[in-house]
Amino acid sequence: MARKVSIAVDPEFAELLDDSPSRVTVTLNNGRTVERMRYYASGTPQMPLTPAQVEEKFFDCASHTVDRPAASQIFAFMNRFEQELSLAPLWSLTKKA
Repeated sequence: MARKVSIAVDPEFAELLDDSPSRVTVTLNNGRTVERMRYYASGTPQMPLTPAQVEEKFFDCASHTVDRPAASQIFAFMNRFEQELSLAPLWSLTKKA
């Protein structure tokens, strides 16, 4: 599959690298092309993730270092972070990693 992929700087976006616009064009076996363009990447201030996407991403990343119960406790802690008086409970959860 990798031999069928090519990457190039889109001349239309060459001066806009800070915004990271992207265009993907797929040419199918029958010659038909399908194209999609995104001006901003998901998760940027211009296109923020939804709360559900943030949660999904958190648990996906956390699954590499802690079990689901610990990840759930860490996620809950982070969602009430501003109300917490101490970070001690967080440290004890992350030490299990």
